[in-house]
Amino acid sequence: MTKIKGNKVKMSDLGIISQVAHMYYNLDMQQPEIAKRLYFSRPKVSRMLKKAREIGVVEIHVNRYQDRMTSIEQKMKDLFTLKDVIVLSKGEENPDEADEGLTNFAALYVSQLLKDNINFGITGGGTVYRIIKKLPKVEVSGMNAVQVIGASANQYIAGEARELVNHISTLLSASGHYLNTPLYIEDLYAKEILMRDPNVGKVLDYMKRLDILLTGIGSFSLGEDAPNWFGYMTQAHREELQSLGAVGSICAQYFDIRGNLIDCEWNRKCVAIPFPDMHRTPLTIGAAAGPKKVLSILGALRGHHMQVLITDADTASQIIEHEESGSNKIFR
Repeated sequence: MTKIKGNKVKMSDLGIISQVAHMYYNLDMQQPEIAKRLYFSRPKVSRMLKKAREIGVVEIHVNRYQDRMTSIEQKMKDLFTLKDVIVLSKGEENPDEADEGLTNFAALYVSQLLKDNINFGITGGGTVYRIIKKLPKVEVSGMNAVQVIGASANQYIAGEARELVNHISTLLSASGHYLNTPLYIEDLYAKEILMRDPNVGKVLDYMKRLDILLTGIGSFSLGEDAPNWFGYMTQAHREELQSLGAVGSICAQYFDIRGNLIDCEWNRKCVAIPFPDMHRTPLTIGAAAGPKKVLSILGALRGHHMQVLITDADTASQIIEHEESGSNKIFR
C-alpha cells in the first residue's frame, strides 16, 4: 500500500501520484471517480493531489489580468486621436505582477485581432518579447509574420525581432519574412545597395502592406543604453539625439516631444520600417508603461504614430497631466 506522509515522498510513489494528477487535471475526472477506478479512498486521492502540488508534479500558474480604467481610457480618447486605448490598473500587487497583468492582457488583445491572410509586423524589445511569448495559439491560415527592424549586433538577446518572427511562425503556422540586414549601416551608399537586394526588397514590400504592427515605445536618455542596439549606438549618437530633443523611439527611430521624426545620423542609417509605411498601417499597437516612458508615449501620441495604446493607469495619468498643461518641457 502506498503511504504518503510529511513533505517527502518515495521515488517509487511518484508514478501513482502522477497518475492521479493526470486523471484529475488532464482527464477532468472527479475525485470519487478516481478513487473508484484505483480502489483508493477519496481522502487518499485528495492527499495525493495535494502532494502532487507540493512536490512539483503539478505546477499551477494563474495568468494575472488587471482591471480596465474606463474613465481614464475615455480621457485619453478625448485628448488623442486613437482607435482604442487600454488603460489597466496597477492594483495593489507588486510591480512584477502588475507588469505581468499588462502583458497578459496585451497578448490576449492582440490574439483576438489575428485573422486569416493578414500581414503582422513585429519589432523587437522587452515589451514586445513578453507579449509575443504570451500569445495563445489561435487558428489562422495564410498569415505572414514580418520582421520590421534589422538585426542587432547581439542576435542572442531576448527580444530580437528575428526570434519573435520565428516564434510566431511556429506557434501560428505563419509564413515568416526576415529582414536579413543589420539594424544600423554606417555607410549610406552600402545601405542603399543593400536595400536593392531582391530578398530585402520583398520584406520591404510587405512592410508597405501590413495590417497590424505591434511595437514597444522606447525611452531616451543620454546615459541609457538600449540593449537591442548595443554595439551600434555610440555616445556620439546619443549626444546628437540629446541636442535635437529626442524623447523616445518607435521601430528604432527617434522622435521629439511633438512626435516629429528627428533628422539625425542614427535615423538616416537605421534599417527599419519607414515612418510613412508605419503610418499607412491600419492598426499600429503600441504597448509601454512606466515613469521612464511617459514622455516617449506622449511624443508618440502627438505624432500619431499608433492607433492603439496599451498602458497602465499611473502612466496614462501622467500623460494626461502633461498634455492638459500643454507642456513641451523635457525633464531628464
